Amino acid sequence: MSYCTKSKFLTMSSKNLSNFSAKTVGFAVTSLALGLLGTPAQASTFTRGSLPTDVSEVGGIVLDLTGSNGTRVITQAAASTLFVGNSPATNPLIIGTQTGFSPTVIAALGGGISQASVRVSLYDGDTAAGNFDLNDNTLLLNGINFGNFSTVQAQNTTATGDEGASGFSGGGFRDNTLDTGFFTSSDTTTLASLFGSLSSGNVVFGLNDIDPGDQFYDFTRGIDSSIINVGSGPIVTPGGTPVPEPFTIVGTLVGGTANTSRLSQKQVD
Repeated sequence: MSYCTKSKFLTMSSKNLSNFSAKTVGFAVTSLALGLLGTPAQASTFTRGSLPTDVSEVGGIVLDLTGSNGTRVITQAAASTLFVGNSPATNPLIIGTQTGFSPTVIAALGGGISQASVRVSLYDGDTAAGNFDLNDNTLLLNGINFGNFSTVQAQNTTATGDEGASGFSGGGFRDNTLDTGFFTSSDTTTLASLFGSLSSGNVVFGLNDIDPGDQFYDFTRGIDSSIINVGSGPIVTPGGTPVPEPFTIVGTLVGGTANTSRLSQKQVD
């Protein structure tokens, strides 16, 4: 708009000003607001997947087991409990431990596991193309090889789980980037070994590095304080209805149903 036009506008009579409709003014204000705010943040549907809402949008390690009978058992180890620091010179690096696999929980899987997924959030993984740990690192569950970090599609997110500016990795967890990805297996041998190992009551998440001791890992950085402590023990989901084990329930029973809120990392063994 030229100075001349602006001056002319400012000297309009009150009668002319009254001809502006509320609709015109509203449109101008809305346009200005959109211009100032930019494009709204978009929550990532990739990192959420088909997980229940009590699982945080990003962060921690989420284990999603589907039993041979179709029952799902889902856990989340809170990000605040996971490893931060330089990797040891020996394998494996212990990332964290999920407790709560009682005989009741194991029995709910119907005698076996048909599929398992693990969602991992990691800052500075260095396993993507061009990074020095490309194809060097594997995820371990109770010592069982669950996959190569470099072959996992990962997405960059904000601290609260919105889509990040760096998008998808194309494989691997990148240098100086908060990435989240899913390790998934339906291999019968791997899943039989994992099911057998649950009798210990725990799942220990580990990392095996071909040349250990050369990396700094942070499984907590970049996670917002509002969700960094979110975690829960096993939640059994038969027929699509979440049924938490008693020690995972937060809230009260109302009309025979559990009123649950997002669960902080608090286990009662």
